[in-house]
Amino acid sequence: MRWSVLALVTAAFALSAMSALAVAPLAPLMRDALDLSHAEVGLFVPAVYLGGVVMALPAGWLVDRLGVRPTLALGQLATGAGVLLAAAGPTLPPILACLVLAGFGFAVVNPATGKAIVEWFPPRRRGVAMGIKQTGLTLGGVAGALLLPPLAVRLGWREALVVAGGAAVLSAAVVAVAYRRPAAMLGAPAPLERVRIADLAGTLRRRGVIVLFACGFALSLGQASVLAYLALFVRDTYAVTAIVAGQALALAQAGGAVSRLGWGFVSDWLFGGRRRVGVVITTIVATVAYAGFALGDRVAWPAALGLAALAGAGAFGWVGLYFTLVAEIGGARRAGLLTGVAVMFTWSGVLVGPLLFGAALHAAGGYTLPWLLLAVIALAAAGALASLRPLVQRGAVPEPTESPGSGGPGARATAGR
Repeated sequence: MRWSVLALVTAAFALSAMSALAVAPLAPLMRDALDLSHAEVGLFVPAVYLGGVVMALPAGWLVDRLGVRPTLALGQLATGAGVLLAAAGPTLPPILACLVLAGFGFAVVNPATGKAIVEWFPPRRRGVAMGIKQTGLTLGGVAGALLLPPLAVRLGWREALVVAGGAAVLSAAVVAVAYRRPAAMLGAPAPLERVRIADLAGTLRRRGVIVLFACGFALSLGQASVLAYLALFVRDTYAVTAIVAGQALALAQAGGAVSRLGWGFVSDWLFGGRRRVGVVITTIVATVAYAGFALGDRVAWPAALGLAALAGAGAFGWVGLYFTLVAEIGGARRAGLLTGVAVMFTWSGVLVGPLLFGAALHAAGGYTLPWLLLAVIALAAAGALASLRPLVQRGAVPEPTESPGSGGPGARATAGR
């Protein structure tokens, strides 16, 4: 049954992403209809992620307190409701407010689906499972980009948003009916009696966990910058059409999807469940790609396409392993809470990354400095992660344990992840 559950939560993640991020492919039509400036259009996606950052920690707490089924269903319902209300917004301010509401719901989806993976899959299967689940974000984005603009051209952008929001609401109903906890956990004490936000204190006293969260923020700077600027960089550097530039970005996203799945398999089957080594390698791959982009048109066009795929593999490929590691640090008891904290850090990076890249681009008047800056940040993150002591206990005990004075779950690890 675990593979059916994986299909369910992956589809839930995909439909939630398609709904929450529907404004991205519809932005040109919304700009024309509402007579918005380029700067105003740029507020759509940050509004969603702002709601996600604000809600990330409470979302993780709720997942651990209430369980996967009610929180995932309610999160999707809030996401869909926010998008449906945005479709009725007459002007930009109420639309942005509704997108923040959608972000509140979207913040619940990642910790809830991550906790589902921890509940249903043993450690030696979680890397692949989490990698598959994380592709839901990419699948939702691709589905939205392919389906929503033609629908908006035919019916209108408001109607397209209604379809996207309705998909999340429908998925919420399916989750509410279909999701079940594993039979082995049905006799466990109710989460309401044992999970508190104060439980974070011991875990956050561990230097390695703080470094892990900080590296998630740093790596998200590059991920968001690739999404925001790769197509523009390709168009400006190689004088290609916007369609070709968009295809280069799609190639990067495809590289990221393949990398997430591949590294999940490698982590489970070749690295014995260790996650950090895969994150470090993908980060080094991203460093190489960013440094290559810094060379500009000195890189031939066919090689630039290869760099785009490499950049996607590095910029996006670490996410599944990263959230698997975070969930394993929290264990079945606190996977949602720790994932919520990780989401807060990574989505903060998503908010800051394009601003940092844009500021460097404006200051330097070219792309060399911003790409080199991302390369330095990625290389520093790889070094910091590689130098950490083990974060998760492995061996006879399948989940992290905690004892008085241990400083949090898994503090006495004997082998590293």
